[in-house]
Amino acid sequence: YNTYLHALTIAGNDVTMAQRADATLRQWEERFDRGDIDFSPNVFSYNLVIEGWVRSRDPNAATHASDLLRKLVKRDGVEPDVISFNQVINALSRSSQPGSAQKAEDLLHYMDESYKAGVYDFKADVVGYTSAITAWSRSGKTGNAERAERLLVEMENRYLAGETDLKPTTAVYNAVIDSWAKSGEGTLGARRAEALLQRMQESGDNDMQPNIITYNAVLNSWARSGTRCCAHKAEGYLDKMWELYAAGNKRVKPDGKSYNTLINAISKSRNDGKAQKALRILRRMDKLYRAGDKDTRPNELTYTAVLNSCAFPAVLDRKSRKKALDTAIFTLAELQGSPYGKPNHLTYGTFLKACANLMPRDDELRRMIVEPVFQQCCEDGQVGEMVLTHLRDAAPKDLYLELLNGAVTTRGKVKVEDLPREWRRNVQEQRRWPG
Repeated sequence: YNTYLHALTIAGNDVTMAQRADATLRQWEERFDRGDIDFSPNVFSYNLVIEGWVRSRDPNAATHASDLLRKLVKRDGVEPDVISFNQVINALSRSSQPGSAQKAEDLLHYMDESYKAGVYDFKADVVGYTSAITAWSRSGKTGNAERAERLLVEMENRYLAGETDLKPTTAVYNAVIDSWAKSGEGTLGARRAEALLQRMQESGDNDMQPNIITYNAVLNSWARSGTRCCAHKAEGYLDKMWELYAAGNKRVKPDGKSYNTLINAISKSRNDGKAQKALRILRRMDKLYRAGDKDTRPNELTYTAVLNSCAFPAVLDRKSRKKALDTAIFTLAELQGSPYGKPNHLTYGTFLKACANLMPRDDELRRMIVEPVFQQCCEDGQVGEMVLTHLRDAAPKDLYLELLNGAVTTRGKVKVEDLPREWRRNVQEQRRWPG
């Protein structure tokens, strides 16, 4: 049976396989409970099914995994091990259900309490702590970064007290820095991310040294900070990464994500000429890639971030708006003919947002620009919610009605599902903004 369960678990990220593994385990339990001792599930059996739920991507995977752990804790003749708990904590770290991060932390501390009480012969380890910290990072809950760092400090203190198996690693620090980057705490979040980076550098321990993931998370913390200096700080870190790389530190070589995050920071800055600066960064990436640096290959997210820089010029005079619009038109046209990817619904939506922000409402140029772009978007099957929202603002009313080809209904607002399926066939709404 374990061989069969293992086959189901590794068959793919499929909820059907997880359900089959779960059903098989229940049948096995029922036969054993009826007295058939040849069918005695062991901890490996439960761990396989828990892993199947973790891999399934089912929205309720954490609930199913938790239920199995609860059953395993209560079942006579078989006990969970550290893998059982760590897999459930991992499932909780991936869950979008409210309270998942707190449940992950509670399981972490339950292991320690049970160990101290002599119930189990294992305690929380680095894997469990990393997953619990990640759970807080992804929770979106106010104060999540503070909770994540509290777990890191707990690890550090236990390590310094002699629990050498709880030595924090680069991955643990990275998870906490990522928490601060996504915390919504502005400058505070960026400063706390910087402080953790400095702590890693000063540790002198190779297992705790920053890598590209660390620096990209710090870059992201400044890109999201909302401060006037966000672009300046992000660019400073990118320059530092190249300086360290040139000095022999191969772990921090900038990649495409580094540059995309810098462009994102520029787009959120209040700097005059930021559209042109974002385009220059894209040019730098293209030059590096063509020179053989495959890590800096631009993609559609790069171009979309440049378009976002165009959409919100810091200076609103006519000349600045025209320069930003010209940059937006050039950037979209280049992506449409480039080897780096094709525009997606975010790209088209951002371009339409730029059109709405950069041209007077009565400007006939709106019709000349918006109509062919939307038609191409339909042909590419990329009409998503963002495209619809900004089309309404970018197109004159008569053109808006004409382009939607009768999809406007008496109930008012047009929804994506009102449109021909062909127009939206390639939309992947789960694609998020870089960073």
